[in-house]
Amino acid sequence: MVDRVAIAIPVFLLMVCVELVYGTVVGRNTYKLVDTISNLMVGTLGRLRTFINVSLFAGVFVATETRTGRVTLSSDDIWVCIAAFVGYDFCYYWAHRFSHESRILWATHVVHHQSECFNLSTALRHSSTGYLTVVFYLPLILIGFSAELIATVGAISLAYQFWVHTEHIGRLGPLEWILVTPSNHRVHHARNPEYLDKNHGGVFIVWDRLFGTFAAEDPTILCAYGITHPPHTLNPLWANLHVWFENLTEMRRAHRFVDRVLVWIKSPAWRPYHRRVTPVPSWRPTIFENAAPKKIQRYVLVQITSLIVGLLLARFATLDRVMGLLLLALALASLHTQATLLEMRRSALHRERIRLAAVGVTAWYGVIIANAWTPAVALVMSVHTLGSAATTLRFRPADDGKGDQTRHLVGVTATALPPERHNNAGELG
Repeated sequence: MVDRVAIAIPVFLLMVCVELVYGTVVGRNTYKLVDTISNLMVGTLGRLRTFINVSLFAGVFVATETRTGRVTLSSDDIWVCIAAFVGYDFCYYWAHRFSHESRILWATHVVHHQSECFNLSTALRHSSTGYLTVVFYLPLILIGFSAELIATVGAISLAYQFWVHTEHIGRLGPLEWILVTPSNHRVHHARNPEYLDKNHGGVFIVWDRLFGTFAAEDPTILCAYGITHPPHTLNPLWANLHVWFENLTEMRRAHRFVDRVLVWIKSPAWRPYHRRVTPVPSWRPTIFENAAPKKIQRYVLVQITSLIVGLLLARFATLDRVMGLLLLALALASLHTQATLLEMRRSALHRERIRLAAVGVTAWYGVIIANAWTPAVALVMSVHTLGSAATTLRFRPADDGKGDQTRHLVGVTATALPPERHNNAGELG
């Protein structure tokens, strides 16, 4: 199937730039450089699976369609398409809701909520492990909708959800009763006690109103974004995996077998029997700041932007499986290395220079061995690599041996969450 989301990525990035410029002009910039870079890195990681031609959702849909032979509804009928769209959004509501109410699904979804700013770049934070929710959409195939139609309406739904990640649009009157809007989606991303686990709809907010999970944005309660127990990392790999490891740790500590199973099923606020007296941590509206100098932040932004452009252009290159895997490995290494630069990790500069050398070698390997692109492309990559290497010579590596401890938090401690309200997958998230 065609990767419809990838087609829209340039438009998404353009809209991010437009929002940034608009916010700057009107004096209400909702972007922080480090947070935006983190969003771009997480979003890039989520798209890397295209290099090995893996689309689990589409594969499962097609396999279900083929094995059951249940395709009976024509995609040429407008009413079938409308029913598929509404049906998809209904399934999305339950998939999204359970992603907040079940630990195993929260582990895959948490990455989307980690940003402590709320802007269009936040919409780009997609999970790299979010495959379990495919089961929520299988009934649509069994009803008789085609896999191609479900993939299409899913892409439309995802595109719709992009624009609601903004603080620049207020309440929209009667539309607030029917559609997911920026106002009610801000509530969904907030970690305030009053807003936790609300407004799970994708396109239609009516599901939340019907099933008791709706909360309107209160102008007297400003949204504090992020999760209640943030991982405090800019590494996109760890951002996707930290809750999995925390769940495994909780499972190992459990005394009873039933608790080891329930760790994955229950709410993220749930604890095994012998640990239920553990005090609930205080809720803190914090902003994650990084000690990396602005010049390093700008350097990383250039590198991530170059990586995104390169990955988009690679879709037009002739890549065999080996070259695809090579680029996948290089992209993963790039994301990891840029995160270590932002976090001022020890040896980050050495890793970055090794990465740049690997990019240079890959550039000419793609011409001489793989025939994946032209010498002109390799030349541009080489010039960019040399320029980047020269730029790193201006950076001074941390020499105090405390590079891993330079991150800090800025915020004000608020009241502790009541245990019964602390159910946003944020207890462990």
